[in-house]
Amino acid sequence: MATSSYNDYTTDRVLGSSNTQYNAVFTTDGDNSQLSQTDFMKLLVTQMQNQDFTNPMDDSTMITEMAQFSNMQQMQQMANYMQTSFATGLVGKTATASRYNVSGNLETTTGTIDRVALSGKEYLFYINGKAFSLSELSSIQSAGSTSSGDTGTTSTLDPTAFSFGVESSNANSALLKWAAPTEDSDAAKQLKYTLYYGTSDKMDTVAEVEANGTIAGDAKQTNITQQEATSLTPGTTYYFNVVVQEPSGAKSVYKAVKLTTPVA
Repeated sequence: MATSSYNDYTTDRVLGSSNTQYNAVFTTDGDNSQLSQTDFMKLLVTQMQNQDFTNPMDDSTMITEMAQFSNMQQMQQMANYMQTSFATGLVGKTATASRYNVSGNLETTTGTIDRVALSGKEYLFYINGKAFSLSELSSIQSAGSTSSGDTGTTSTLDPTAFSFGVESSNANSALLKWAAPTEDSDAAKQLKYTLYYGTSDKMDTVAEVEANGTIAGDAKQTNITQQEATSLTPGTTYYFNVVVQEPSGAKSVYKAVKLTTPVA
């Protein structure tokens, strides 16, 4: 991943093996809206160092300023508690979030907020595996969930929003590569992947993939983003997909990929 920064803004651009450019978003970590304890103490020390010694600051004034600072600390703590309560209260809600990518296009995602995490001083809300800040949430609806529709379980991920494709191939094999369907690194480590391939074009849902596909290699592997399908027949059209299983047992799939192997 190539990363460049300018004026606290960071841009990420990911290139595939064929120099395919994937979308990224702009973020900023700057926050100058709050006065910290360190900032206040610096101001107080500077004030004492530069006071007029012929007319120094009296004790009552200093005590008053310390009391005001104590009140400010308590108000900040209360604000933090309220922000935490608000953030955690959004878990399970259906929300819509939007952000611009480096191409200048507005990306909009709608789904259930399945997790909230504190990153630095900012809360991140995970929707379909993508992380959004509070300012990027455009609407919040009543509680809901994203259902897999054919397994009887509920999936919090949407792999179709992430890349999946053929990395390389020949007459008898193909290497498939995909992106983890979540921006939550801890959650990604718990996902299990199973690569399927078959000649049927019905490979768009979990039920279709498991019914019409053949497992390539080992099933339910963790911490992988690519796998090879071997023993393919030359001059044959195949359809590939990956079943993603979450710790809850919920399953989801990517967009099916089509490949015709060359004649040997």
